[in-house]
Amino acid sequence: MERYGIRVVPLTVTMGEESFADGEKSIDEFLEWMKGSPELPTTSQPSPGAFFEVFEELAPKGPILCMTISEKLSGTAQSATMAKNMLPDADIEIFDTKAATSAEAAQVIRAAQLLEEGRPLAEVVEYLETYRESIRIFQGFLNLTNLVKGGRLSRWQGRIAEFMNIRVLCHNVDGAIEVLEKVRGTEQLFERIVQLVTEQGVDIEDRILVISHADNREWATWLAKRVEALNPRDVMVIPMGSVIATHAGPGSVVISV
Repeated sequence: MERYGIRVVPLTVTMGEESFADGEKSIDEFLEWMKGSPELPTTSQPSPGAFFEVFEELAPKGPILCMTISEKLSGTAQSATMAKNMLPDADIEIFDTKAATSAEAAQVIRAAQLLEEGRPLAEVVEYLETYRESIRIFQGFLNLTNLVKGGRLSRWQGRIAEFMNIRVLCHNVDGAIEVLEKVRGTEQLFERIVQLVTEQGVDIEDRILVISHADNREWATWLAKRVEALNPRDVMVIPMGSVIATHAGPGSVVISV
């Protein structure tokens, strides 16, 4: 954000009676609160008005590229499109990244780099369309508590998984997150992620690999060291935002390739 002057229109998180924009509260404080709550926080998309304010401010400076979280995960792209329609004379491109957290970040950073090089917006969007379809996301759930709280697993299933030391490995399918495998043990989970990253049929040396985590820097760093051996363009380790951590749960790690 600082390096490229990227503006953010954040989603909102509600914890009990308190609501805040994603990024306003430290992720450590948020996770601590969430661990002690019997219910999950709720999340909501930005309003069209929030996008309108930013678009109206930026429009006189030139074309705007607005990159959003997957429309299969949030109505954020719809809000951005409504705001765009309020400014018919502005040059605004709404781009659905079909991703969130690490994979969204990778696409945004790559777009910023290409625009800084002076590439035309149309060329950057064409590049992103190809990049988006080839990107792979692997997410490791170490703690299934939030899956139980959110109703995606029953309490009985959650207890069995905990007793059996089961870890859930998910991947992206056209902008949605689906279960890929179930693995026994944390080390086995991350070894499997490394294997899957290695097997990707893409030129990893041209990729920015982004790893996000919800209070699990230890395994995120371990994963980063392993994938650095594949010589990608860059490897970044970042904390997960509160919106995604709400659904992923404490200890989760996501890598985009």
